[in-house]
Amino acid sequence: MPLNRIFEGMHISQSALSAEQRRMTVSAENLAHAGSTEKLENGLPYARQRVHFQEVLDRFGNPTGRVEAQVVESPRYTQRYEPDHPHADPVTGIVVESDIDPILELTDMIVASRAFDSNANAVKGFMRLHETALRLGEP
Repeated sequence: MPLNRIFEGMHISQSALSAEQRRMTVSAENLAHAGSTEKLENGLPYARQRVHFQEVLDRFGNPTGRVEAQVVESPRYTQRYEPDHPHADPVTGIVVESDIDPILELTDMIVASRAFDSNANAVKGFMRLHETALRLGEP
């Protein structure tokens, strides 16, 4: 193995750690906005965010094994008739709220947390492997 690639496995796991951390953060933000009816600058309530993982390619277009997290909006809303609500449309009485399922978000957090733990254990394994390799020459 070339010396410049000795830590490649660790870099791959580190990119996955960052991606899973982003996924947990986005799920927490979604949970915080579940049922939100307050309108933002665009005139709509908070839109659910989703994280998509994309493989990182090198300069020649070859896969590196690393991933990056891209956050995209999933603009789905629910509507209900509630004319007394403070955020209801004054003419129609319709309230628009974020379509966020707390159970789905909690499940996504659990899955991301387990994937994060797995990649953290992989990094620890790489560290032990390299430490052992360094000690091979000791008397």
